[in-house]
Amino acid sequence: RASIYLMHRKLEGQIAKDAPSGLGFIDEINPRLLSNNMVVPYVIAVWEEYFRATFSACLRYSRQREAALKRAKLSHADLEKLVVGTTQVDRAVAEAFSFQRPTAISETFKLIDPKLDIAGALRKPYRGRRQSLFESLEALIEDRNRLVHTGEINVGLFDKHLQSVLSALTAAVNRAYNYIAKHSGV
Repeated sequence: RASIYLMHRKLEGQIAKDAPSGLGFIDEINPRLLSNNMVVPYVIAVWEEYFRATFSACLRYSRQREAALKRAKLSHADLEKLVVGTTQVDRAVAEAFSFQRPTAISETFKLIDPKLDIAGALRKPYRGRRQSLFESLEALIEDRNRLVHTGEINVGLFDKHLQSVLSALTAAVNRAYNYIAKHSGV
């Protein structure tokens, strides 16, 4: 969806350039950069939900869920949802963990299978890049957090770089999915 959005938006005016101006204060008010930066929290939210749902499904069928159940700190509201039946246990447990950073994702999945190393799968080389998918995603999370918590935008996030980020994110999800499926024997 984000790629479709990029293709169909119209940003007009002299300041909406798809290249650095050489003046930081001009780039900071470039609507193209603001638009590109606003895509990042959206795609990270999708990333988080994907891993939360995947963890929930893995937890449901895992024989080693005790560690995850022990570490999940369910609130009164979570327990109330379980009692009235508006949520399932595996989903409530998944909601208790963070699935934003690759490090946290990997650690959480290891709770249901210590041999499941998603971080290792994401650290493998990707298309000859110097940075692994793992490192790229950690940097993307930092960009997202700076935007959300301080309002600071990445003034280097032009269209080509954003497309690269979206491709890396898609590749990371696919790599993690394939790794989990292979590890699970699916």
